[in-house]
Amino acid sequence: MNALALAVIVLPFGTALLTASAGSRPAIAKALAVGGSAVGLLLAWVLALGHLGDARALAGVLSTTRSVGPPIELAWYVDALSAAMLLLATTVAFLVQVYSLGYLRDDPRYPSYAALVSLFTGAMITVVTADDLWVLLVGWELMGACSYFLIAHHWELADARAGAVKAFLVTRTADLGLLFAIFVLGHRFGSYRISTVLTAITDGALPRDELWLPAILLAIAVMGKSAQVPFHTWLPDAMPGPTPISALIHAATMVAAGVFLVARMYPLFLSAPAALTLLAAVAAVTMLLAALYAMVSTDLKRVLAWSTVSQLAYMFGALSAGAWSAAVLHLLAHGAFKALLFLAAGSVVHAVGGATSMDAMGGLRTRLPVTFVTMTLGFAALAGLLPLVGFFTKDAVIHAAFDQAAHGRLVWGWVAWALLGSMVVTAVLTVAYSLRAWLLVFFGAATAAEGVHESPVVMQVPLVVLAAPTVLGGLVLTAPGLFGPAHEEHLLHASTSVWMTVLVLLTGGLVLLLWRRRGRDLWRAVVVPHPPVDVLYDRLLVRPVRALSRVVRAGDRDVIDAYAEGAAASTRGVGWLLRRAQTGSVQAYLMVVVVGAAAIAVAAGVLA
Repeated sequence: MNALALAVIVLPFGTALLTASAGSRPAIAKALAVGGSAVGLLLAWVLALGHLGDARALAGVLSTTRSVGPPIELAWYVDALSAAMLLLATTVAFLVQVYSLGYLRDDPRYPSYAALVSLFTGAMITVVTADDLWVLLVGWELMGACSYFLIAHHWELADARAGAVKAFLVTRTADLGLLFAIFVLGHRFGSYRISTVLTAITDGALPRDELWLPAILLAIAVMGKSAQVPFHTWLPDAMPGPTPISALIHAATMVAAGVFLVARMYPLFLSAPAALTLLAAVAAVTMLLAALYAMVSTDLKRVLAWSTVSQLAYMFGALSAGAWSAAVLHLLAHGAFKALLFLAAGSVVHAVGGATSMDAMGGLRTRLPVTFVTMTLGFAALAGLLPLVGFFTKDAVIHAAFDQAAHGRLVWGWVAWALLGSMVVTAVLTVAYSLRAWLLVFFGAATAAEGVHESPVVMQVPLVVLAAPTVLGGLVLTAPGLFGPAHEEHLLHASTSVWMTVLVLLTGGLVLLLWRRRGRDLWRAVVVPHPPVDVLYDRLLVRPVRALSRVVRAGDRDVIDAYAEGAAASTRGVGWLLRRAQTGSVQAYLMVVVVGAAAIAVAAGVLA
């Protein structure tokens, strides 16, 4: 099994290398990319299915450093959590590769794109299987680098370049928290092995909040990776990238890596309730704020992006409330229906000629029947409609927040109640913006260009495949024992489900009433001002750094360069004098010798 785990980790990197070497031969690149992804999917499923439930975790070490300090080990660890994330990452990656065959059929940069997707897949697999903090950091940063290149795939567009740079800088800044947390944990426990650190925390009976520093540092890192306040603005601005990449970033383990890391390091966070309180407060603000932006956005992809930010906050809220299984199950459910939504959005964008504004859409349900049905299921799951997968997982998260607010002691009481209130209000807003987007895209007057037709079959197949877990996932994800006896949670609560279903139906009825009365306008008159986060970044970070750089530049030019240029000028002056003395005239040399000798004689006589 260790050989199988190693093959699952290494194969995407080999596929990326071979695909990139295909160069200007797109047919070979397509075969390598899709074939390598298919083989990786098969191996990952074989590995993962054997480690779900209460199966014994698989651990292995390939190499170990021998130097001063704790050793760094190329180690992997596959338990139920890693297995579930492997299933999600490799499945979405394979479907994205297949979907891209149609979406980027005539793209001249397809080989480099496909190679980066394979490299991205390898980085995600590295993160979810790593058992050494430094190996995890390598995968973590490689994901960031791949996302930068893929967001900027259409680098000729200014928005794509700006979005890629912003994503890279914001997430890299937050990643300093992960770097320093690794130093702190390695020094504290004498090991960088994740399993070793967690065992020491679990068995050590540590005082409350003794490990608050590494937990807070990790919380900062995951807030950046998962686009939580105040790092939330980079994810919607990353939408100029190809839509299949948006699906990969939002649905697999790129932005969800933050949730995964908290789940992986959960004993550390349980020992530091201060970090959980921070996550709960940030989640409460983020989910509501992002839902408000999704309500008023007219760009289909940005609606889905803000939805991702909001749903990730739900997962952090569940983790802060102590509901580990509910958070991970919602992560998996979100991966299924958000991948479906983004790929369906790509189908719509492909059909209408590349426009992403919902003002350019409308009346598409008859011309895009497969996209209409599958995207309807995706929006229904996002809204939490029975019996789709989102209904089960979101209700489990909300009930966990209620339990924490009423009886829990993990986070401060008022923060827990604020989190619960924010979850309920956000659930209502989620229904509203999901139904609004669905109506604007598929109903009303046909505003799209003539000649709109359904996407090719190679793009329809991933939609149909993802629709299956969106519809039936609740039966699987809520089955007891998926993550073993250590994470048994009662996830179905009739009272919560009834109340939330009533709210969903009332909200849906109100939106439909507004649609009937106002048509496509709905609540367009409502203006939610964009938070001044980017302005604050500009005034508090960018401008001071730019001013400091000007001071440094002036100091280098007027002080350092002045010394260097003065020394050079002095050397040139001395050289000029010496050069003047070397005339090449023998008579001049003899005259200098005679005059010099006479001067020495006179000086000697005077001194005597």
